Amino acid sequence: MLKRTLLVSIIFCLVISAFGFTEKTLPKAAASTGFAHPGLLHTKEDFDRMKQMIHEGRQPYLDGWNQLLSSPLSQAGWKPRATSTIIRGGSGQNVAVFYNDIARAYQNALRWKITGDTANGDTARDILNAWSSNLKTISGNADRYLAAGIYGYELANAAELMRDYPGFNVEQMQNMLLTVFYKPLNERFLIGNEYGNSHNDSYIQNYWANWDLSNMAATIAIGIFCDRRDIYDIGVEYFKNGAGNGSIYNAIPFLHPDGLAQWQESGRDQAHTQLGIGLMATIAEMAWNQGDDLYGWADNRFLRAAEYVAKYNNGEDVPFTTYEWGSGRNGAINSQSGISPASRNEMRPIWAMIYNHYVNRKGLSAPNIAARMALESTEGGPNLKYPSTFDQLGFGTLLYTRPAGSGDKASIPDGNVSNGIYRFIVRLDGKVMEADNTIEGANVIKSTYAGKENQQWSVTHLGGGQYSIKNVQSGRSLEVTNGSLDHGAKFQLAASTDQDQQKFAFISTGDGYYRITPVISNKPADVTGLSTAEGVPIQQWRYTSNYNQQWKLESIE
Repeated sequence: MLKRTLLVSIIFCLVISAFGFTEKTLPKAAASTGFAHPGLLHTKEDFDRMKQMIHEGRQPYLDGWNQLLSSPLSQAGWKPRATSTIIRGGSGQNVAVFYNDIARAYQNALRWKITGDTANGDTARDILNAWSSNLKTISGNADRYLAAGIYGYELANAAELMRDYPGFNVEQMQNMLLTVFYKPLNERFLIGNEYGNSHNDSYIQNYWANWDLSNMAATIAIGIFCDRRDIYDIGVEYFKNGAGNGSIYNAIPFLHPDGLAQWQESGRDQAHTQLGIGLMATIAEMAWNQGDDLYGWADNRFLRAAEYVAKYNNGEDVPFTTYEWGSGRNGAINSQSGISPASRNEMRPIWAMIYNHYVNRKGLSAPNIAARMALESTEGGPNLKYPSTFDQLGFGTLLYTRPAGSGDKASIPDGNVSNGIYRFIVRLDGKVMEADNTIEGANVIKSTYAGKENQQWSVTHLGGGQYSIKNVQSGRSLEVTNGSLDHGAKFQLAASTDQDQQKFAFISTGDGYYRITPVISNKPADVTGLSTAEGVPIQQWRYTSNYNQQWKLESIE
């Protein structure tokens, strides 16, 4: 083993001597937008670390480097197979040529960034230039949105590595990403635009979390690569408060004990569940490299979900709460009552990125993720025999291993509601939320506003978009009774604690209204039975977009 390590180190040094580091040192940030470049999944500091560790023959970097060197997709000299149209789903599907070329461009770009070998650099450049000059359309059935999401973020990451390489046409790539990927597909899918309504004209909950997440990843990646702060901000805002299943509360609907949280696709199968976990990590890593800590948003909610998924796929039992959603165009109700064992224990190269953030950057505990990583000591890349392996760029052991105590460099974004005293006005009939008493366990109801303190609520940001809500009259906290995850659990008042059942998010529904959402259940404050009567109890219920679940926060100070 020592001989092998020394040999690889000697070869690495010879490559450096022969080719030199031909990349230029870019300014830390683009002047007009404040974006750092390179600044998607990898930064200059990351490459400095990798170079040094490989030079010193340090593990596990060396094993990760050898995985990249041995990949058939990382070899120089590949000729691109660019076409004008890519089809995913339906007849004439040809998407394989695209994702194969993206993987080759990315892996050759990595080798150039680490060694300076221009044979790899030229290969990556030529692949990217060929596709940006030829690709005009992504078509097919609804799967075209998955293609635009997954391959959009992957392509932008390959391009980001090459943005200062001689002969790489940055402007041509930016134009293609904006006009072929972002506007007609990524943006249209997430929020709708002139190309059509969001979510392919379907009910908002119809598409699984990974559909949203792939398009969010592409939105953020394209925004950074194209120096478009407006596009980047759309992706970040959707992560926090988006209407579809990929935003953080919808993708992670239920908090369970022992630091676990249920993933939206856990009742479907584990392959798509792990795909979604990898995509959310990708989004968070890119945002982190631009100074925004989405990993920590909602009190590290993503960590709890990743721990949940890792634990189950390690062969252990996890709790499961019945999950219900609306499908099709009209929201027909579906439900899952148990976790799915389909594809359980499938290995995907997603865990090194997550582990190294939470454990080595932040100093947090992630025992289930650590156990998952131990099952595959070195993360590799896509396998030509298995198309689904191209859903991730891979090589996490090399790319994301970092020393403990790496420290902070990103900040958690501010909340979306200012601290203050409010009355909560339901859109249904203009009545307000009220506590009917001051005692422990007092009921929370809806009534006509009379200016009384029991109809007024003190809102305080706890960090990461989570809030405490206290009744002004009694000083007691709003909570979900018994921390229940069930439909119909009532809102009540209780002595203040730091428990999750007393934490809420205000998620915009548009036109100045919000759903007041318990973080424990993601089931917003709901006027029972859509009733317009006085004294109707407030309960939690799956979001249905009805006016009895939408509240205006009107400041009274």
